[in-house]
Amino acid sequence: EGLFDKAGEENSEFQVDKGVLFRIAPDKKEGIRKQLVIPEELREKILKLCHNESGTHVGITKTKDRLLRNFFWPNIIKETENYVRCCDPCQRIGHAGEKKKAPLKLVPIISEIFTKLNFDITGPLPESEKGNKYLFTVMCLASKYPDAIPLKDIKSESIVEALLLTFSRFGFPREVSCDLGSCFTSNLTSTFLEKFGIKVRHSSVHHPESNPIERFHRTVKRLLKVICLENARDWEKNLPAALLALRTVDHDTTGFSPSELVHGRNLRTPERLLFEKWAEPEEENSLVTEYVFELLNRFQKYKELAMEKASAEQIKRKTWYDKKAISREFKIGDQVLILATHKPNKFAVNWVGPGVIDQKLSDTNYIVKRLDKKEKSQIYHINMLKPYYKRAERVNLLLTDKRDLEVEENDLEIDYPETHHTEINLEEIIQASELEGHATEEDLKKLRKVLNQHREVFSNEPGKTDLIEHDIELISDKPIRCKPYRTSPRQNEILRAEIKKMLDLGVIEIGESDYVSPMILVETIGREPRPCIDYRKLNAITKTQYFPLPNIEERVERVAAANYISVLDLTKGYWQLPLTKRAQRYAGFAANFGCYIPKTMPFGLVSAPFTFSKFMAELLKGCEDFCVPYLDDVAIFSNSLDEHVKHLDVILRKIGNAKLKIKPSKCSLGRKTVKYLGHVVGNGIRSPVEAKIQAIVNFPAPKTKTEIRRLIGMIGYYSRYIKDYAKIVEPLTN
Repeated sequence: EGLFDKAGEENSEFQVDKGVLFRIAPDKKEGIRKQLVIPEELREKILKLCHNESGTHVGITKTKDRLLRNFFWPNIIKETENYVRCCDPCQRIGHAGEKKKAPLKLVPIISEIFTKLNFDITGPLPESEKGNKYLFTVMCLASKYPDAIPLKDIKSESIVEALLLTFSRFGFPREVSCDLGSCFTSNLTSTFLEKFGIKVRHSSVHHPESNPIERFHRTVKRLLKVICLENARDWEKNLPAALLALRTVDHDTTGFSPSELVHGRNLRTPERLLFEKWAEPEEENSLVTEYVFELLNRFQKYKELAMEKASAEQIKRKTWYDKKAISREFKIGDQVLILATHKPNKFAVNWVGPGVIDQKLSDTNYIVKRLDKKEKSQIYHINMLKPYYKRAERVNLLLTDKRDLEVEENDLEIDYPETHHTEINLEEIIQASELEGHATEEDLKKLRKVLNQHREVFSNEPGKTDLIEHDIELISDKPIRCKPYRTSPRQNEILRAEIKKMLDLGVIEIGESDYVSPMILVETIGREPRPCIDYRKLNAITKTQYFPLPNIEERVERVAAANYISVLDLTKGYWQLPLTKRAQRYAGFAANFGCYIPKTMPFGLVSAPFTFSKFMAELLKGCEDFCVPYLDDVAIFSNSLDEHVKHLDVILRKIGNAKLKIKPSKCSLGRKTVKYLGHVVGNGIRSPVEAKIQAIVNFPAPKTKTEIRRLIGMIGYYSRYIKDYAKIVEPLTN
């Protein structure tokens, strides 16, 4: 009914034709598009038609395109996205890049050899002359020392015998890890290990990454395959040669060969024998005690170096691995789909299930109970799981009691959440400014009165001025069409969240343009990831608007001389300046999941600082004696507190009249000293910020040209505080 009412309004996008409600929408190809407005009871059927039936389960974007060609209703975009996301067949088939990996979890480094072993079975291999078809493989997780025992079968009895042989060589470990193979989880094997007090850890199914020995399998099988090219059945004869080769070469993780960490020296190999024959080394005549002490010292040195190398390798691999990882978590009771590891044909589904999270074992491992099978629950790694979205079912409400119908009209109103802005506590701003020490109660009363008069100016959401529009003028007619940058699933989630915020704030809208720049994610160590738009190609063909930018040193000196200072920070300053229609077209940008049109001035445009500086200069014209802006930072300075309150009233009124908003958490009012543009200023004194000094002190010793430039740039901002700065850094700049 509300849309029918709108159809009668002037310049409405809705119109009624023969009793049917239509929406007239702009269209890039046809100019305008006539869309039929669908009532609520028919929407699910229309969605089913456009996605399931005639749509043949196309994705979200194509389903929306198919719908919007002919139909419309309020929240159609959101409802379409939710409908497609909850489609059961689409979830099972999945799409490319849908498998998300969790951040790498570092395991503790084992310092004592043979205290933790990892074992597994590989095979079947070609039957050897002795009738063996399997390899029982063992690896010490501290030294990476490998061993392998040929077996005829993989029954529990054979596994226990192989374990006894292993323990006779290495001793009994404290802990062993293996997969969930039936020969390892059998009653006999479990009882055998339990009797010796050995703790057993099982890895999750279909996740070889949690078993280090799987990498050893690939290597040893490759070596045997090369050695046994002529006769594959000779693999058992050549197994000792392959093991010797692997035991005497440096391991990537430790930096030492397994033999050096186990025996204190490397084993003598054929090439070493040849070297000794030609070099004729001197005979060693050291005493036994000297040899023992030397061996112990060597062990200690190797151990320290190996642990240091292993720790460095862990950090290096985690840094590389986590670049495309995304943190995820499931709760008990969540429904999930499981990655299919065996597909009989190309058309088989990629995900099976659904299952229910039954128990959380760690940050990455979960016990999942399958709903589509009667088999017992299994351990799955989070990389093999994805959420299962179930479509909400409609429920009809039947009122059987006449009294239920006798309700007041107001009782039928839905209690929607209020949409007003978050209430700002002005008293917190005053307390944060620490005025009690130098302000009288009368001064505080005047300040509270001014703040209450301009309460609407303070908000955590940006405003939108009507005094200026940022325009973009190009020097070339060639359109810019950039493809979105390739981003990881983790980065996509961050970009989606940021775009949702921008859509909610109304600073962008979904749309299309013949000028498209890519959105990127800027990640800096120690800071939150920051989405930006790469406008370099657009800036290259933009006619630059020049306006003198404020001089930082001049601003700092003027503010530092005052006795009372207030610093105001506009909420997302750039976003409070609207764009012209032409600029909106040129400033379009794209992510991997859609195109968007900025409605307000985004960061990254070449002329944005000039426009903003010009606007602030015009806005605060006539207040230069007590107020200076530097982009979205506004400093108000006075010699007395009474005078300062009056100045603050003037500036807040100007900002309010311009429909701008100030971020309350970044305000400092009437203070003796404040942080301003990276300096602590006030009472005629200026000094560097302590946190920035500490950052310079803690900066690691530079090892590359880039790091030297970064260090010089950091220190250069505070060069005026360093005597003979130019002479000191001259060796670094020449």
